[in-house]
Amino acid sequence: MTTPQPMPPKKQKRVAVFASYSPDGVLPPQVLPYLAGLRPLVEAIVVVCDNDLAPGERAKLDAHADHVIAGRHGEYDFGSYKRGVALARETGLLDRADALILCNDSCYGPVGSFAPMFETMEARGLDFWGGTDSHQFSYHLQSYFVAMTRPVFTSDAFRGFIEGVTKQESVNQVIQNYELGLTKVLREAGFTAGAMVENTLKGVHPKDPSYHNLPILPLYTLERGLPLVKVKALRISHTNIDGQNRLLAWLKENAPDIYDAAISDPDVHRYEDAGRVAFSIVMPTHNRAWCIGRAVASVMAQTHGNFELIIVDDGSTDGTRDLVEREFGEEIAAGRIRYVYLSENLGVCNARNVGLVHARNPWIAYADSDNVLRPYFLTLYANAIIEHRTRDAFYSQFINLSDGRTVGRPFDRKILVQSNFIDLGTFVHKRSLFTRFGGFDPELRRLVDWDLVIRYTKHKDPVFLYRVVLEYTDDQDHQDRISVRESLVKANLAVRSKHDSRPTVSTLILGYNHVDYITEAIESALAQKGNFTHEILLSDDGSTDGTARIMARYAEKHPTRIRNISRGGNHGISENYRHCFREAAGNFVAVLEGDDYWSDPEKNLRQAEFLTRTPEAQMVFSKIELLNMGNGSRRLLKRQEGLGPLLTGADFTKDENLNPLVNLSSAMFRTDLMRNLPSFLYEPRMSEIALAFHFDRMGKIGFLDRVMGVYRLNPASVWTGASRVSQLRQAVETRRGALRVARPAHRAAIERHLTEKLAQLRDAEDSQTRKPAA
Repeated sequence: MTTPQPMPPKKQKRVAVFASYSPDGVLPPQVLPYLAGLRPLVEAIVVVCDNDLAPGERAKLDAHADHVIAGRHGEYDFGSYKRGVALARETGLLDRADALILCNDSCYGPVGSFAPMFETMEARGLDFWGGTDSHQFSYHLQSYFVAMTRPVFTSDAFRGFIEGVTKQESVNQVIQNYELGLTKVLREAGFTAGAMVENTLKGVHPKDPSYHNLPILPLYTLERGLPLVKVKALRISHTNIDGQNRLLAWLKENAPDIYDAAISDPDVHRYEDAGRVAFSIVMPTHNRAWCIGRAVASVMAQTHGNFELIIVDDGSTDGTRDLVEREFGEEIAAGRIRYVYLSENLGVCNARNVGLVHARNPWIAYADSDNVLRPYFLTLYANAIIEHRTRDAFYSQFINLSDGRTVGRPFDRKILVQSNFIDLGTFVHKRSLFTRFGGFDPELRRLVDWDLVIRYTKHKDPVFLYRVVLEYTDDQDHQDRISVRESLVKANLAVRSKHDSRPTVSTLILGYNHVDYITEAIESALAQKGNFTHEILLSDDGSTDGTARIMARYAEKHPTRIRNISRGGNHGISENYRHCFREAAGNFVAVLEGDDYWSDPEKNLRQAEFLTRTPEAQMVFSKIELLNMGNGSRRLLKRQEGLGPLLTGADFTKDENLNPLVNLSSAMFRTDLMRNLPSFLYEPRMSEIALAFHFDRMGKIGFLDRVMGVYRLNPASVWTGASRVSQLRQAVETRRGALRVARPAHRAAIERHLTEKLAQLRDAEDSQTRKPAA
């Protein structure tokens, strides 16, 4: 039952136009209490329904409305305002009115009475005013309640505006053209404006959108005298950062009539259970005494109190534990904070997993020790969990304090797998997902949250809450940040390799005194194109000619595509290969030696696609062109003519050189195989012949009959620049290496080739011995 309203002195004759919409033709529960509260303060009320009324509904309006217009027009509230104002003019209601009020059913009210608001605002002498204002886009009064004095509603400016209202394609266009437009038109006509509760709130950055819309803070506006509460603030979780459950508690105590009307709607009443939603917040930390106090304080300041904070100290040595115990000892004693200390540094993934194991509550949230949660964080999620009872994961937005950038968008799985837009600090999920899908992957060093979110949202889409809940600090000056210590390129490729259906390729460019050629090699790798994800690893092996400087410049110029993994010093080509294979993050790895280059920009794409569709192939190579650096001549190899698409060791034994592959720069391999090569394949140096027979034991070797790269016959290279004796010694060693790994069926043929090379070596050594000194 509505509380009787006090009768204020009628200082003005007011006419109200009230807009309503109901898809089923039944008056929403907020309409009659609103009209009953408005009735004592106005001379007449015109109700305009943007729908046909169900039987019996019009009669409910008889006690409150002087005129009722019903029928679907589809022009939103401003279309109803247009029709109501026109009727008020035609019936002469506006001829004797001092004020015109435009209001609608988007609010519950009045909380108490409308009278104090009218008295306060009319005493200010404004030409037109509203309940709240906004500076989003431009200054305007929010159109759910606007009052105009006689000079305003009789002006040509208002008449032209209201009569010009037409059907718009979306509510956003209504806001832009009419809500913002009404204030703009009237102010340009010289009329003054104001609001009962003016929006003076500021965010943490000029771009912070959090407080553009005051109705999302209903407790704030109620406490400042606004007698209205938006219906959405009671029905839709993300439209109320004070929390539906907290708002209902306030109304129950301060406005029981509005409370009763609100909870008559089951979609509102359900939120009273939000206080029962319990969270465990996991906060890993390692040597963060410089910032953790602020982060913990933001958790303790939550307006939702049903939570525990689990701090997992990953072996800090900087006094972090002492600081937390000193500043938050009471919370620790009360059990609201649990401090888990790890005696050694296990890494952020393991630390978070420890926190998940310790979690007692059914919902998990995450907090980093250098970020700050907004006070309404848990309140927002608790009410969202009630609204979306069948969902098991939620996320929202964060704001980067350095530039004001707001990150977070509606869910799209295809986009998520390509690029993460869900920060772990905004991600909340059921604890059961940890049991079902596992925790954080300790093999990953960075982007671990992206990997977890991809896994936890594969079975069911999460709910996106369009609100900023986290203040993110992007301080790159602190070297303890993962984003400073760990490569983004590597981490990005590692996550994509796990979840993206597209191939992921690591190109290895190995350099040693290749200053004249390395630029062309790198440029040919950068030129690779196609639907695959690509990283380029540069590894110099102690060059003395400027090769390392060129590599460093390229890595600096292309930080999202190139990683310079050079270590300094000369480790030898085999150890350089081993190092590169360890670092490769792609599913496939392509080799490009520093004095070669690729002539086909689709080389990596075609080879990666081949390996993807041909699981029995362990590697693939393509034709290569030989460039003689001595005379500039170019030629193709006859041994690569007539090869089939899938080869075995038998095909290699038929070649007089055992080597139709010729050069590693023509090849692509499965990365996991290259990481686990037997050590003897690197001794004395890695050979494409021994590799081929090694992979023959596991499957097939693919071949693409297409010239894709250029192999320089470089007089300074290990092979081309070697003497005849040295080349034969290398040939003998590579064949011995092949013999160690080849299938038994191929050993006789390899031994025959080995015998031939040994004979050639003896002849060459004898010839060298007999050669007279110069």
